[in-house]
Amino acid sequence: MSSEISTWYDTWNATGLQNLVQQLVPLGYATRYNLAFGEFVSGSNGYTVDLNAQYAGQVQAQIQTQAPGVLVYAGVGDTGLVATVADNNANNNRSTANIVNYLQRQGLQGITIDSEEQGGAMLSVAELVTQLGPSFETAGLGIVISVPWPGNGPDYLYGANAVAAFNQYVEALELQDYSSSGTPTDAPVWTAAGVGADLLMGGVATENGGPQTSLGDTTAWTQYALQNGLRGMFSWRLDNDHGQQGTEEDVDPTFTGAKTIYDTVQSYGK
Repeated sequence: MSSEISTWYDTWNATGLQNLVQQLVPLGYATRYNLAFGEFVSGSNGYTVDLNAQYAGQVQAQIQTQAPGVLVYAGVGDTGLVATVADNNANNNRSTANIVNYLQRQGLQGITIDSEEQGGAMLSVAELVTQLGPSFETAGLGIVISVPWPGNGPDYLYGANAVAAFNQYVEALELQDYSSSGTPTDAPVWTAAGVGADLLMGGVATENGGPQTSLGDTTAWTQYALQNGLRGMFSWRLDNDHGQQGTEEDVDPTFTGAKTIYDTVQSYGK
């Protein structure tokens, strides 16, 4: 597969876990899974990451057992992010060492940062990336940023140092295009700011509700990503993908969005 496909999977809902246990989830539609959500948490020696939702360990185990070889990343949000950066600055990057150790112990391949606090934690993301980057490279771990409102561009969302930090240390930038105008509109904002196209992943919403991306747009945005040298596409989120029961989480998902991305990638150029 020439284009990366990633998706998110929740770790708080027993229904989503049971769908995995019963092998109802087509895990072949993606090569990277972000587990939603962990947190940056404090301990006796700085901060670390903790996938502390109720079913995180079991969801991870099911994905890695049923789809050996896929990448599984710890998804984190704003909680503890600013404090982690401050602790690293004050204590010789000790929280970075903690995070690396945690990911390795848990058998995870990286971290996906979904910060959504505009004017707050988002402005610390680039500094965190710079702190994590060298140690993650040495350990063979990846850093992904999931970007809300990508139409605003990297400088507005993450500050003036973001482009350089992302180009140097980030593996992928998942553009949450469903919170903006769509991949064909959002991606050029990032390349014009100096971000490499090969870091960018277009994104679709597959949950029922207002933000859900139509299947027609899902196909068109995926084709755009393929035609313009983007890294790939991601979806939010597989466990709740086009469910048949309205807004009931993880109940009877059809996985139609993920399948549309996968089929479009597979048929490209044929």
